[in-house]
Amino acid sequence: MSSEFLTAEIWSQITKAVKGSRQRCAVAVAYFGKGADRLLPLPKGSRLVVDASERAVASGQTYPGALLRLVKSGVTVYTVPNLHAKVFVIGGTAFVGSNNASGRSASHLIEAATRTTDSAAVLAARQFVSDLCLHELTPKVLRQLARLYRPPLIPGGNGG
Repeated sequence: MSSEFLTAEIWSQITKAVKGSRQRCAVAVAYFGKGADRLLPLPKGSRLVVDASERAVASGQTYPGALLRLVKSGVTVYTVPNLHAKVFVIGGTAFVGSNNASGRSASHLIEAATRTTDSAAVLAARQFVSDLCLHELTPKVLRQLARLYRPPLIPGGNGG
C-alpha cells in the first residue's frame, strides 16, 4: 500500500494510468470539458459520473460532445446535479483531488490530489462512484444537451 500527495503533472499521471489499465474504471468528476475524453480515455465498460445538468452544460462546464464519444466507445455515463467530487478509480489505484476533467485543469490551474493504493480506500472510492450511478445519459439525451452548450466564460473576463 502506498499513498502520495500530488501537486504537479496530475493529469499526465491519471491519463497514463487510464491508458495502461485493462480494467474498468470508475470516475466521479464534477465537470467534463471539451477534449476531456482525451484526458480521460476510459476503457469500455467503465463508469463515469459528471454534472451534466442543463446549468453545467449551458455554462460550458460540461461538454456533451466529449461524453457522447465516450458513450459510443462503451463507457456508461451518468449525471448528478451539483456533483463537486473528483474521484478516479483506475485498477487498484484511486486519485482524489481538486481536478475537474478539463483543459484548464490540466494546463492552467493549481491542482492537488492524493494517489493511493490502500485497498480499503480504493474500495470505498469505487463504492462512492457506484452509489452515484443512478441517472444514465443516453446518446439521445446527450444530443439534446449539446444544443444547450455554450463555451465557458473565462473567470475575470467580461463580468466573469
